[in-house]
Amino acid sequence: MKSIIDGKLYDTEKSELSCEYSYSNPGDFQYVYEALYKSPNGKYFIEYGGGAMSKYGESCGQNEATGSSGIRLMDEDEAKDFTEAHGTAEDYAKAFGEPELG
Repeated sequence: MKSIIDGKLYDTEKSELSCEYSYSNPGDFQYVYEALYKSPNGKYFIEYGGGAMSKYGESCGQNEATGSSGIRLMDEDEAKDFTEAHGTAEDYAKAFGEPELG
């Protein structure tokens, strides 16, 4: 997927996938897919998609909704939070370096 945000191209094919998350099955109204990427310039972004009753649902008329998909930017703190919630310890270390021991 490609998207231009603030005059810059973000391309999932030219960026590094850090981790991904999905809920339910494509075609389901509550389906959610999110994938965290890091661009060659070091910017983090999420490729997302979701059904009409997911957090990515959009109104398309009176009492009607549809799913949506796209790309949105994230800052490093948001990317870390996403990776902690949906990735593995290895995903986190690869993207942000080894965390300190607790």
